[in-house]
Amino acid sequence: LPKLESMRLQKQFAHPALRAHTTATLHSSQSEPNQNTTSAQECHEQLPVEIDLGDEFVFHSVFSCPVSKEQSTTENPPMFMPCGHVLCRVSITKLAKGSTNRPFKCPYCPSETTVQQCKQMYF
Repeated sequence: LPKLESMRLQKQFAHPALRAHTTATLHSSQSEPNQNTTSAQECHEQLPVEIDLGDEFVFHSVFSCPVSKEQSTTENPPMFMPCGHVLCRVSITKLAKGSTNRPFKCPYCPSETTVQQCKQMYF
């Protein structure tokens, strides 16, 4: 591209990051048009390589209920509420006062739900 055309294109991209990318693209395409280069888009689409870290770096997920401050167990599993918050089953049962149909308010947002609408989570 002629220098005047290059300057016109650079002015169209006001954001500094776009301007730098446009400038680099213009200069690389002018200097060596037949060179095989990897574009930013192609790099973004490549998958990362998985590395085996061994058994010493294998961890089990642990959930602590933000209401009761207790760690979840198989008897008291984490429950996903429709609003997106997660509490343990015992806390949800206490909020609903033992009823599965009685609506209760989430302690973290204004939404209401019932025990039946909550779904058990598995880690």
